Amino acid sequence: MDNSSQVKTIDRLVQVLDCFSRERQAWSLAELATELDLPKSTLHRFLVGLEVHGILRRDVNDKKWRLGYHLFIWGSLAAESTTLREIARPVMCELVAESGETALLTVYQDHTVICIDKCETSHPVRLALEVGTRRGAHAGASSKVLMAHLPDEEVEAIVRDKGLPRLCANTITDLDELKAELARIRERGHAVSIEETDLGAWGVATPIRNWKSQVVGAIGLVGPTMRYSKDKVRQYVTLCCKAAEKLSALLNAGSGLTRE
Repeated sequence: MDNSSQVKTIDRLVQVLDCFSRERQAWSLAELATELDLPKSTLHRFLVGLEVHGILRRDVNDKKWRLGYHLFIWGSLAAESTTLREIARPVMCELVAESGETALLTVYQDHTVICIDKCETSHPVRLALEVGTRRGAHAGASSKVLMAHLPDEEVEAIVRDKGLPRLCANTITDLDELKAELARIRERGHAVSIEETDLGAWGVATPIRNWKSQVVGAIGLVGPTMRYSKDKVRQYVTLCCKAAEKLSALLNAGSGLTRE
C-alpha cells in the first residue's frame, strides 16, 4: 500500500467514526453509505475490518453499526494519561530538584510501556529517553514495576507476544526469574534496575495508584552508573515513594472520591 492509499484509509476511518455522536449512536450500512457517499460493498468490507479490531460492532438484533469496545479502552487511557501527566509535572520537577537525576512518568499499554513525560536533570551526563518511547515491559525499573501489578495471564500474554529479548547486560530473559523478580517488586513496593535496558544506566521506580488502588502508572528516577551507590538507591526509592503517594492523593482528589 503506497502512502496515498494509507492516507485515504486513515481519512475514511476518521470519516466513519465522525458519523457517530450522542445524538446518532447507530447506523445501518445503507445509512452510512448514503451519508459518506460510498458504495455499500466497499463500505461493508471496511466496516467488517474495523469490527475485527473492536473499533466498531454490529448489533445482532437490529444489524446496525455502533462504536466498539476498543475505542472505549483508547479513550479511557487517553483521559487518564492526560490527567496523570498534567498532575505529575510539578511533582516530577520536585523529584529532579531533590535527586539531581532525570524523572520519568510511564504507563502500560498493549504489551509495552510508554514514557508519557520526563523532567530532565541539568547534569551533562544523563539517560536519553524521548517522550513517547515504547519499551519492553520486562526490563527497566519503570517497566518492571508496572508489569509486577498486571494479572498473571497478562504477563504470560506479553511473553508470548514479545518474548524476553536481551536488551542489555542484565536484562532478565528467563520467565521463572522474571516472575520471582515481579513478586519481590510487589513485596517491596518498588523496582530497581542496573543496565537492564541501557549500558551505563540504572534506575528506580514506584507505582502510582488511583482511588481504587489500581496501578495506573509509574514514576521513576534514572541516571548513569557512574553516580550509582546503594545509599542513593535507598534515597531515591524513598523520594519516588513519596512522589507516588503525592500523585495518588492528587488523583484521588481530582476524582472527587476517596478510598473506602
